[in-house]
Amino acid sequence: MKTLISSLVFLSMAWGCAAAETYTARLGEKTYSLEEVFYENFSEDLRNWRAEGDAEVRLNSGWLEVDARSGEVGAVTIWCTSEFSGAQLVEYDVRLMDNSIQSNINMFLMASMPEGKGILATSGERNGSYGQYHTFPNYLVTILNAASSEKREMLRVRMRLDPGFKPAEEKWYEPLIFGRIYHVAYLIQPPEVTVFLDGRELARSTYGSVLERGLHGLRIWHTHSIYDNFRVSRIVE
Repeated sequence: MKTLISSLVFLSMAWGCAAAETYTARLGEKTYSLEEVFYENFSEDLRNWRAEGDAEVRLNSGWLEVDARSGEVGAVTIWCTSEFSGAQLVEYDVRLMDNSIQSNINMFLMASMPEGKGILATSGERNGSYGQYHTFPNYLVTILNAASSEKREMLRVRMRLDPGFKPAEEKWYEPLIFGRIYHVAYLIQPPEVTVFLDGRELARSTYGSVLERGLHGLRIWHTHSIYDNFRVSRIVE
């Protein structure tokens, strides 16, 4: 298992004969005690994932490689097929491979379809177009090098609530560096979500809706990038 680009201290917590792996993570000014509930290092297959869109998605030497620079839609949403609930931390490592003003690191969190067959059962009905994901509940976070001419050299962090693509928070920072590995983390304490990059807080929003459970999906548009060490952990009280 490759080492996460973050300061994680692993502890052992015994419960009778069973042991639960816990660790601590420093995020912003606070240290959190966490218990891992899902981990993926992309070393074997994609059985835990479902891709929607026309981007190229494949495993490459222990990384998940996504190339969405071409195609009619030029995008993909890649769902982790496990459902998660409650207060939790979602984190992964990511590296932008090619210089593009549109390069982005986006995420759907706690997504669900309360009515109907559900997200995974309807996966074949979506082609990856962005608007298809604004019709059902999810916390949407976009981290992207700016697309506007006046702020092309800045990083835009935007948080929205679906359904409806409703603005919740927006911040600006120095741009992402291509070829550098970043550690992205989303601290979810519904209805609040806090976004971190390499342990630094970027944005925080208290959304107007409490989403109690759902799927997490990587969202890539017009970007060539690789991912690793996808982890979901519950916050230990």
